[in-house]
Amino acid sequence: MLGSVDNATISTQMEGRVRRVLHVSLGRAEARLLPHLRLVDDLYADSMELLDMVLSLNNEFGIDIQAQDVAAMRTVADVVAVIARLTRGEEAEGKHLDA
Repeated sequence: MLGSVDNATISTQMEGRVRRVLHVSLGRAEARLLPHLRLVDDLYADSMELLDMVLSLNNEFGIDIQAQDVAAMRTVADVVAVIARLTRGEEAEGKHLDA
């Protein structure tokens, strides 16, 4: 049971970090970054904002987001899911996220 609480806490913290990056990169209020909102169609993110978002996420999490990952990022929830998957992959491979 303790492990699931820890995982939930880690997930919530990671989602908060992603939302802060989106807030800064897209210039949108954090409260407006609802999971179902589409980055381009609902939040009106342009190509430069999306590029800044990807670079900032790379820096924040110590990961390397690939083109296929970017293509999968259509909603705020998609961004969180991709980052969660990539950070789990880094941990599974034994890499240090802050290296």
